[in-house]
Amino acid sequence: MVYKTVGNTTVEWNDPTPFVFTMHETSGPADDRREKTITIDLSDLRRGFEDDFLQHLKEILIRRRNKVMLSTINTDAVYICLLFRKVIGFKIFDRKISIIDESFLLELHTVKENLPVGCLCVLKKTFAANPYSQLFAPGLHDSDFPEKRDSKGRHGRQIDRILAKALTRAACVHILSQCEQAYDTGEMDIGHFSFVNLAFAVFCRPDSYRQIRLEDLKFDQKSNSFFIYIIPTKTRVHHPDKICYRLNEPVGVLLQKQRQNVIERYGHLVGPNDIGRLALFPARKLGKGKSIWISRNANQNFGRIETSDNFHGSYLHAIKKALPDVRGSLNANVLRHTVGTQLALTGASAQTIQAVLKHSSEVVCRAYVDIAFEGLFNELSDAMQPAFQSHLPAFQRFRSKSDPVSIDKAIRSEDLDSGKIELNGECGRQIQCEHAPIVCYGCWRFTPCWDADHSVNLNTVQLDLEDFKKRGKPFHHMLQKTQEAKYQIIFVMNAADRYRQAITSEAP
Repeated sequence: MVYKTVGNTTVEWNDPTPFVFTMHETSGPADDRREKTITIDLSDLRRGFEDDFLQHLKEILIRRRNKVMLSTINTDAVYICLLFRKVIGFKIFDRKISIIDESFLLELHTVKENLPVGCLCVLKKTFAANPYSQLFAPGLHDSDFPEKRDSKGRHGRQIDRILAKALTRAACVHILSQCEQAYDTGEMDIGHFSFVNLAFAVFCRPDSYRQIRLEDLKFDQKSNSFFIYIIPTKTRVHHPDKICYRLNEPVGVLLQKQRQNVIERYGHLVGPNDIGRLALFPARKLGKGKSIWISRNANQNFGRIETSDNFHGSYLHAIKKALPDVRGSLNANVLRHTVGTQLALTGASAQTIQAVLKHSSEVVCRAYVDIAFEGLFNELSDAMQPAFQSHLPAFQRFRSKSDPVSIDKAIRSEDLDSGKIELNGECGRQIQCEHAPIVCYGCWRFTPCWDADHSVNLNTVQLDLEDFKKRGKPFHHMLQKTQEAKYQIIFVMNAADRYRQAITSEAP
């Protein structure tokens, strides 16, 4: 076995198979060490490439660890291997390739329409980072490398991807309502139900959710609020600090139930002092006797699922199976594109959306703003199309309780227990609806206050919900309508929480 060290990463391979190598590292603070391992196999490329060529490629991939994360190296390796396998499959060369030179690139130009865009981009990026590597012939330039150009450009493609995935607010409410019904009937457990509610509240990436520990969920008695600390990903920082998210009470209570569920099911697998280090959303499969997890990684890391792909299968895919009538995919990107577009429709800037979604740059966030401005996503609001036609896009903005509002347009709620009256928002109609403020949350004319306490209305709906559940089948239709009203309120509360957090983070 041969070993090589690059920073805190150990690379190892066997002499007989030098083109199959593993990169392993342990990172994170002392109380939260995280292991990461990737395996790269270049051996099948020996059919069309010289060993010296593959050795140079291997060295480039290993040295990349000085600049990027293992997951990025793994992605680059997948694209490069796919590109070279296709080159072998096209049989455009009658000899094994020993170097990437002008003739190789000219041949690549002839077949570029049959190659994935990502493969060509990674090859060009590899050259840009290693122009003097022996993998490339001297004298090459960036312009020599083939690339597939889209008439819409990168920004246009990003908008297309967002439009293809983002959900309407009605779809979000429907998904949450269906999940609650599945949870009530026992078709969905607390792990999946609490996760989907958290996902619709903080809109993080799967790699962030899988790293949440039990001790990351906090309850502050002074403010009577729940908080959760989550590690952001794709921040371009090697060890990013955890971000604190404030949670509304329903989500916090569900996560408390999930924490208790994890302790009951998996607490015996760790020592008493390590209970807090258990994953909040752990690997779910146990071995015989329920004495260990089936996953080796889970046993070594307090139940943590190894990769974001595995996490997707254990949680998001399982949730989707419980929602047969929900069309399309349901993943973290869908939820993030949804909240990005929703925030843009409230008039949020690209910088605000960046602060909410924790993007490392505002490039993608500008696409959300452009979608809202051009009225491309008018399904989210009946007001978008006529406003766009009038050449004055109008957005359903958040407002503050301190902003002036006329008496006849003020939407208020009253807490019957304390007698407190809360300004929830502003109505866009001349006359308020009979069932205001509950029905307001599903209306595009309603402008909610981001700094208001909407939990008063949520508690009212929750009481009605419990009453309808007791009344049985004759009230099933009312139960469904009340569930939808509940999640309309929660959706606005989640958006207001993230909006408030973004404004706070941007404050000087």
